[in-house]
Amino acid sequence: MERKQKRTIIALEEYQPELNFEEAEHSQPFSFPEYQRELLFPRLAAGATDLLIVAAIYLLFLLTTLTEMPEGAELDRRIAGIYIVGYFLLVVIYFFLFMLSASQTPGMKMRQLAVVTRDGAALDLKSACMRGFGYLISFLPVMLGLVWAVIDPEHLTWADKVSSTYVRKVS
Repeated sequence: MERKQKRTIIALEEYQPELNFEEAEHSQPFSFPEYQRELLFPRLAAGATDLLIVAAIYLLFLLTTLTEMPEGAELDRRIAGIYIVGYFLLVVIYFFLFMLSASQTPGMKMRQLAVVTRDGAALDLKSACMRGFGYLISFLPVMLGLVWAVIDPEHLTWADKVSSTYVRKVS
């Protein structure tokens, strides 16, 4: 007796509707984790450059205010804390304004990096504002939101995730 073998056909769309391979085919190369991993060191170097630029500017402000303090005035912990908070606020404002105006900071420009949307376009007002908010929440917990890119599978910072933006190499 001849026996026919049964053939089972499984439609992936029916059992796994969340897999969308077409979307991955149309994704920009800079949105892939491998690309973002390659940019970790240039991003770190650009960020350090930007922090040094802000520190130099803030140092001028700090020296000016300290020389203008009245005689006998002490620099206590409370005033030092205000100066530290002022520095971090200046850092956040610095990053926000450069994202708003140019989609890159001077440190990023030196490393030939720019922040773009998922489509590869420069940041619009909403994306820049969301990225500025992302910088704020990234800096507050001891810069944990920036270090996150090292352990994140997509190698994105909290600012990247909040604003749905990516860093890419420009030439």
